[in-house]
Amino acid sequence: MMMLKHGKAWMAAGIVTALLAGCGGQGNAPQEQGATKAPEKQEPVTLKFYTMTVLDDFEKYINQFVKKKFPHVTLQVVENKKGSEIQDLIATNDIPDIIWQGLTNMGGPLADLDVPMDLTALAKKHGFDFNSKFDAKMVDSIKSYSPKGEILYMPYNVLVFALHYNKDIFDKFGVAYPKDNMTWDEAIELGKRISRKDGDTQYIGLLPPTGLNRVQSQLSLSYVDSTGQKAAFATDGWKRMFDTMKSINDYPNAPQIKSFGDVRNNFLTNRTVAMMPEILQLQNYDMAGAEKAGLRWDIVTFPTFKDKPGVGVGVFSDGFVIPKGSKHADVAFQVMAYLSTDPDVQMEATKNGRITALKDNAKMLEHAFENNPAAKGKNLKAVFTQKYPDPILSSPYNSTGLSTISSKMLNYVNGKSDVNTLLKEGEEEFNKKIAELKAKK
Repeated sequence: MMMLKHGKAWMAAGIVTALLAGCGGQGNAPQEQGATKAPEKQEPVTLKFYTMTVLDDFEKYINQFVKKKFPHVTLQVVENKKGSEIQDLIATNDIPDIIWQGLTNMGGPLADLDVPMDLTALAKKHGFDFNSKFDAKMVDSIKSYSPKGEILYMPYNVLVFALHYNKDIFDKFGVAYPKDNMTWDEAIELGKRISRKDGDTQYIGLLPPTGLNRVQSQLSLSYVDSTGQKAAFATDGWKRMFDTMKSINDYPNAPQIKSFGDVRNNFLTNRTVAMMPEILQLQNYDMAGAEKAGLRWDIVTFPTFKDKPGVGVGVFSDGFVIPKGSKHADVAFQVMAYLSTDPDVQMEATKNGRITALKDNAKMLEHAFENNPAAKGKNLKAVFTQKYPDPILSSPYNSTGLSTISSKMLNYVNGKSDVNTLLKEGEEEFNKKIAELKAKK
């Protein structure tokens, strides 16, 4: 893939001047000596807002606030679709000003094409301190996506993880509900008590999450070694994770797992899975509709490892990137900083389910999901108590590493080969893919 080696942010002097000025009108009468000069009128600015990841309601979360705070700024949404993928925009020099992206997706095309701008200089210029605004592990995680430890991303919200459970299945078999602060070993044993066939229906107590990077991040397992250029799967840490995930499906007559992605449908629609460790579904599914359809559910904390008590899933977030070549980087930064940290914006987002990424968030979390009727009566407080783990090493090849190791994990869970063989195969395949990706640059 081509690289953006010469892309630099261009900042128009007129825009900077407008940002430093107030909103008042300009008088025509001459001013007395020593009088304050009337603030200059801010010139209209259009920012191209590119949605690389899904933003379910642009008006609710972004645009309504920008129109009030920055009346001179217009956000023009550009969707990520065929013909307007990021490589297409770069090829035509149609560079957006803000990119809406998920943090864990930063190792994909944006890294391959050297798109993100380091926000450090802009933060200093505008008096913005990442360390005072966000959790230290959040900042470390952001820096991990740059080989130089740069800040390439500003978080708008974080994703929350929990262990969901179906009350009806537990009631059916007379088994007590899950508890907060269970370890993986405890959750797995509880799942085995539920896993059984009843009539023609196979009930499964627990399945692995849809994305193995949830558990991998808990153990701070990197796909690459310290060079960022070579696979690092043949380790005790990866073996531990493989064994943990296999033990979930290790019970008599356990059905083969066709895809890790099946867990959501089997829990939410088919209702044959008793426990689902996953992104809190209030954030990305119509749980009110599921309740109307008969689902009785609640949550406890995401399972943890015995030697890492209270350590949950790594940082999953949606937020902003300024690409190199943005024509309005100063304005873009101010808009992003406002959206990410303004108390009113973040409170409303948190009520609607996009949970604030701010460090000082205790009061906001009391109102989490307040606007979602399915949140009423749920065990929400506990899921916000878990800590972030240390971030993994990042490289442009992480998304490829995830897909490679996921296929090996699926084979191991289904008993198709031994762990050492699969990890060795994974390393060989991943190293081959890294070489192929390097050759394309």
